[in-house]
Amino acid sequence: MAREDRSLRVYFVEHPGGRLSGYLMRKRSWLFDRPPPAAFGGSEEQVLMQLEVQLQERLVRNEEDLDRYLWEERFATRRVKVAIHPATRVDKQPVVGRRELPLRISYAWTKTSAGSFRVMLPRFDWWILLEDLDTAGAALSAAITGALLGSEPKGLYDFRDDGRERVSEHAPRFVRTAAKAEPSAREEPPPPTLSAVSDDWIRAAARKKLPRVVGGPRLPGLMSLVQRWPRPSVLLVGEGGVGKTTEVQQLARSLMRARREKRSNAPRLWATSAERLLAGMVYVGMWQERALKVVDEASRLGDVVYVDRLLPLIRPQSSGSSLMDLFLPALRRGDLSLVAECTPAELSQARRIQPEAIDRFTQLHLGAPAMEEMLPLLEAYAQRGPRRFHTRALRRLVQLQGTYRRDRSFPGKAFRFLDWARTAPELPAALDPAEVEKAFARRTGLPLEIISDARPASASTIASRLREEVIGQDMACDAAGRVLAAFKAGLNPPDRPVGTLLFVGPTGVGKTQLAKRIAAYLFGSPDRLVRVDMSEYSVRGASARLLRTGRGVQSLATRVRREPLSVVLLDELEKAAGDTYDLMLGVLGEGRLTDDTGRPVDFRQSLVLLTSNLGVRDRPPVGFDAERDAHDYARAVREHFRPELVGRIDQIVPFRSLAHEDVRRIVDLELTKIAKREGLVRRGITLEVPDAVKDQLAEAGHDPTYGARPLRRVLESALVTPLAVRLAKEPTLRDVTFVATGDPDSPLALR
Repeated sequence: MAREDRSLRVYFVEHPGGRLSGYLMRKRSWLFDRPPPAAFGGSEEQVLMQLEVQLQERLVRNEEDLDRYLWEERFATRRVKVAIHPATRVDKQPVVGRRELPLRISYAWTKTSAGSFRVMLPRFDWWILLEDLDTAGAALSAAITGALLGSEPKGLYDFRDDGRERVSEHAPRFVRTAAKAEPSAREEPPPPTLSAVSDDWIRAAARKKLPRVVGGPRLPGLMSLVQRWPRPSVLLVGEGGVGKTTEVQQLARSLMRARREKRSNAPRLWATSAERLLAGMVYVGMWQERALKVVDEASRLGDVVYVDRLLPLIRPQSSGSSLMDLFLPALRRGDLSLVAECTPAELSQARRIQPEAIDRFTQLHLGAPAMEEMLPLLEAYAQRGPRRFHTRALRRLVQLQGTYRRDRSFPGKAFRFLDWARTAPELPAALDPAEVEKAFARRTGLPLEIISDARPASASTIASRLREEVIGQDMACDAAGRVLAAFKAGLNPPDRPVGTLLFVGPTGVGKTQLAKRIAAYLFGSPDRLVRVDMSEYSVRGASARLLRTGRGVQSLATRVRREPLSVVLLDELEKAAGDTYDLMLGVLGEGRLTDDTGRPVDFRQSLVLLTSNLGVRDRPPVGFDAERDAHDYARAVREHFRPELVGRIDQIVPFRSLAHEDVRRIVDLELTKIAKREGLVRRGITLEVPDAVKDQLAEAGHDPTYGARPLRRVLESALVTPLAVRLAKEPTLRDVTFVATGDPDSPLALR
């Protein structure tokens, strides 16, 4: 370290009545040395001035070497209880007495570059080197006992703890001037392990490589915390998107400026993560050795390590230990300073796993900014892009995201939208509230009639849209329409899913089809349906697969985390094992699920649909009495599921068996879809199906047990396959009409 980065260390003792004693600390003492400069005064400024005068006088007379008083190390103080055996006399000879007197003393300590500990009693110009700081009490007991040998017990009063004792750094002008007059030492090489597994954010800030941010730090106390000595570890607690990482980047910029101003208490900030610390460590003991090297380098330099998310540090590895297990001894001693971040839910889980580790952190809580703070931030952020946002448009954006994207917090989710808008080619150069609504609809997939206040969408209107492709289930469509209308109005429960509906009824009557139709209506595609076959979780313990994470994993947790705004279909719920219901209680009751890494998954923006065949077995395959069916299904559901699960379901929705006319309408619907297939449209080929043939297809495609499920297979075999065979034989056919005959031997006639 360059000499100009070093400064004086002053050991202060606070006495009753507000008076202070100050002692300059020096590195080396000789046998006939004068005591180091000491002073007594009513304030810290008075003491420092006296110490400066004394040291300058010695330097002028060449009685001292300034280098003995210049330190780069940071010191902390500790109090320790020691046992002293004062001297007594036996036959007029001084001996160490057997009487034991307790004594509490304070000492200053620091860790040397070699790994040992320097322990000092600056009031007496004493210092010793120890291998382990835990032995300081015994070592000081022996030293003080030896010093008092032959002295009266009253000498103990010179060592007693008179008041709070602390070490301060002091760099007066004459010290800075003397340091700059000499050539600076070469820059210390970067620590090898920290450089390999982390990024120097102070260096990145100096080179303007950190992401640009708007606004100033919202946690000004963070800077003062990391400038203390010993440096505390800090935990930033807040929901995702509130700006925890941004605060650490702001801290890096502040530290960079402090280091440029030669403030000796400004550390470097190294940014890493549990994943980087563990990467590539495949053999036993490798990652443990790396973690210990990080601890040693950061402790020796007095630097701060930012480790991103807290939970991966605490989570045990395959060996049974965690990264935090290796960091914890250094945290106890005050050698290591960590900065980490977590959400409130993650904090609760981390405290259950390793409460002592959490107690070693100073917690700083960060919430989302208020509306009056958000708008200036968004205006400043939007100015960086090519598009102009009116103030009312930004206000509307905040309203939309507050209503429909509760999975993340402000300001992060608003900044993400503006980042997307910056590169979206289809957006206009200037956006008003209406244009923001269109952009938000394009970004999320939600229809404008749901998110726009200017477009009406009542429950009956939405239900009619659902009935376009769901035949014969008007009651179910009405129930879904009411839920989606509440979602549009922002009246759905804020701490639960958008809605929870249990579809109960026979197989093949449209339960899954309604779920697909809801997903298509809300997001423009049935692909936004997250479907889980609960029969795959019928064995106890299989529910863990719902929580899996990792590369390529497509579990319920990973799919909903990727897109919380979705429709979740849990098919055949009654076939799942009991432990799966325990997971569902959290999803349906609190809109939360915790994956296998401990991270919460937000279901508060998801519409959860459940299906079941309970209550169907003993019922006739046709016929429908709405009141009786609803009562029978509800009774079967309550008999099968636990009350706490049933209590979290918003509505049990009965599905009736399909009548012949219902299946006939489904035939028309499926024929319309077949007519739109690319192979027919490209050739200009039309398929005409007479009513009599449609009746035959409806009869063949309906089964008393499986409902209308066989219908698609019937249509494929009776119409699509013969049509494909004919076109394969005559590829030049264009602009013709085929008529279905209903004859199995000759199913199609060319008109």
